[in-house]
Amino acid sequence: MSNSLELEINRFHTWREGLVSAVNEYRDWLERTGQLDMHQSIRFYDLLEDLKHGRVMLAFIAEFSRGKTELINALFFSNFQQRLLPSDLGRTTMCPTEIFHDPGEPPYIRLLPIETRYRNESIAQFKSMTVEWSTIRLDLDSPDSVRQAMLALAEVRKVYPLEARMMGLLNEVDTAQGAELVSERAKVEIPAWRYAMINFPHPLLSNGLSILDTPGLNALGLEPELTLSTLPNAHAALFLLGIDTGVTRSDMEVWQRYVKDSIQTRIAVLNKIDLIWDELKSWDQVRASLERQREATARLLHLPLDRVIALSAQKALVGRIRKDAALVENSGIAQLETLLANEIIPARREIVIRSVTNELGAMMQVTASSVRSRLLANQNAATELSELSGKSKDMVARLWRKISQDKDQYNAALAEYKAVGSLFQAKHNALADRLNPGRLDEMLMKSRSGLDKSWTTMGLSGAMNGLISSITLEFDRIQAMSEDAQSLMRRAYAKFQQKFHFELVELRPLDLEMHRLKMQLLQRETERFCRDPVNVATPKGYLIRKFYDSLVLQARKIFRDARAECERWMRAVPLPLENQLRDHKSQLQQRLESLTKINDNTASIQERLARLKADQAELIKQRDMLSRLADRLRTSEPEAEAA
Repeated sequence: MSNSLELEINRFHTWREGLVSAVNEYRDWLERTGQLDMHQSIRFYDLLEDLKHGRVMLAFIAEFSRGKTELINALFFSNFQQRLLPSDLGRTTMCPTEIFHDPGEPPYIRLLPIETRYRNESIAQFKSMTVEWSTIRLDLDSPDSVRQAMLALAEVRKVYPLEARMMGLLNEVDTAQGAELVSERAKVEIPAWRYAMINFPHPLLSNGLSILDTPGLNALGLEPELTLSTLPNAHAALFLLGIDTGVTRSDMEVWQRYVKDSIQTRIAVLNKIDLIWDELKSWDQVRASLERQREATARLLHLPLDRVIALSAQKALVGRIRKDAALVENSGIAQLETLLANEIIPARREIVIRSVTNELGAMMQVTASSVRSRLLANQNAATELSELSGKSKDMVARLWRKISQDKDQYNAALAEYKAVGSLFQAKHNALADRLNPGRLDEMLMKSRSGLDKSWTTMGLSGAMNGLISSITLEFDRIQAMSEDAQSLMRRAYAKFQQKFHFELVELRPLDLEMHRLKMQLLQRETERFCRDPVNVATPKGYLIRKFYDSLVLQARKIFRDARAECERWMRAVPLPLENQLRDHKSQLQQRLESLTKINDNTASIQERLARLKADQAELIKQRDMLSRLADRLRTSEPEAEAA
């Protein structure tokens, strides 16, 4: 393992642990100070779970026989001293394979039977149904048994074409075996498994890396969930090509359909460079040939040249197993590891930071504002008491009457706010009703009714365009309703800021842009699917229904996420004002209680000043702690000692 990638993954893990610690510290502080409500507690739980279990996913994508599995072996499993994943000539990875480490479970391989394609559940839904999977326990003390267990990934079954067709696999069979050879009486080969999950305790996997090994072009098209959800969520795609073939027509089809517009970080890997090693040529000549291949590939794929890496996965694996440093260096794998270390991990840190900032940024602003407000009130109270020292009881009584008047004014303003709050709650309820799951069900029913008459790509396109337009229109209405609700609260904030000099708070508008973009991506994927000549020629049946079901699953998730975003926003809008109202009431009450005690015993002024001084010291500690936590939550760089 190259030091650069291993070090960067370890630093990312250490940094993430520090971030989890900072979030826990903030949550504990809110709980100690009585500011943590049930909704916030749930938000903290979800965020911490995402931070602890979120992974950096690398997707390996290519046509068959490009060496994806061998590259995975070379990058991550050379310490096993043999090939962990089956890799040979021809097609070895028969199903999508996800590799990760869950320390709460013993090492295993889980295999989802191909027969589950008869059912409507998605792969994501099946992941929570362990009873549906075939599980093979891995004995890590026996490398031979582990290697033997891994051979299950390449298993196939022989079925009649009718059965393959009913599972939506006939196009796969035709491509693999030649359409002219497929007859209804002769059995054909299909993958034995639909999806594989490998839980393996490798140090990099334990520190948050996960790997997705995908099958080739035709198999990718058979699982819409992969192209609509799994691949777009990958943090980087390694697109493998053969140095001997260059970018073939099928390679370009994979690139155009599944990589180019779906995954933000893309790296092309020209594999098998050992095929052009020639003892009759100098290394300079070999390198010049490689550079020409890299430049041609970069032009074809419209990639920067530094995103095209030439290597030999097989020689890298052999060199590492044999501890041959020269062979490893000549294999070129170090350049890929350095690129992954310098590009992918920092990008993942930025994504995590944005997630934490979006979740906790507004909450921290509210609590920091509350602490500043209480600190200012404490300072004013201390000044007020200091001026009373040595004054007559008449002065104390006059001040008591003034504070009582302030309290009466506050109560009158509070009554006004309750009316505003009721109006805001009504707007809240109306907005929530627009995002009611029942409303989405109505839109889905309308979409499905139109498609039931025509299970063709044309029918699919019309149904999905109608559904996406309906959801986008709902988002427009929700945005307008949110602006109306925000305007109402902005006037309330201005009134209290004018009357009681509350801290001015900038209200964040509701932002549904990310959800809109996701709906647009679904629309684009639908258009791409419907333009595909293979799909246009497909009769109504399994594949179009499966694609539609996958689209609906993603639309439901987007709608659900938008609803959750709206709920968080509606709860957050009045929170700063309500916190300042509560603090102001508490401060008025404390001032009245202090004056009452002073009226009875003038010596209590010094006692109260001492109490205020102690409170001020505690508030300063809280302010500094919040500032420090905010800095820790915002920074995307690991601390120096993490290295």
